[in-house]
Amino acid sequence: MDVPTYLEQIVVPTIGEFEQRPSSRRHAFLACVVTYHTVDYIAYPKKKGNILKAFRKESAAFSIVDRVANTFKHVKSGHENDMHNRPLPVEHVYSRPPTMMGVAQCGLSLCGDVTGGVALWGEDNADLLATVKKAVEFLRTKRSVASAKRGME
Repeated sequence: MDVPTYLEQIVVPTIGEFEQRPSSRRHAFLACVVTYHTVDYIAYPKKKGNILKAFRKESAAFSIVDRVANTFKHVKSGHENDMHNRPLPVEHVYSRPPTMMGVAQCGLSLCGDVTGGVALWGEDNADLLATVKKAVEFLRTKRSVASAKRGME
């Protein structure tokens, strides 16, 4: 499977499911995992290590998606000394309820937000859904290592 096919068959539908349930931590995690693993398809047949480091620096949205995907997988991710991969414990990925009678929560819900969302505690980002969509747009601009080699031949 090539990068565009992976994006269209796996990533886009998974993000669509998250979009239908924007305050679901489970859907946020799944959307981040499949988006993060696009790097495997871009790097193939090589390992993703250097590409991953570059992408974290190039795209704040991708860096957040990377952190969230690895946080849910490993309970905590990141490194104290890496500004592009800061530590993130799983408890800091939280569901933000919509501002509606009976479900709104003081200190979590945002004024005027009728859908809710998933966010990172203590970080300046209002919506993980918007972040994962930005990360996908960033990844769409990258060519796979295999197709780049074919273009050079």
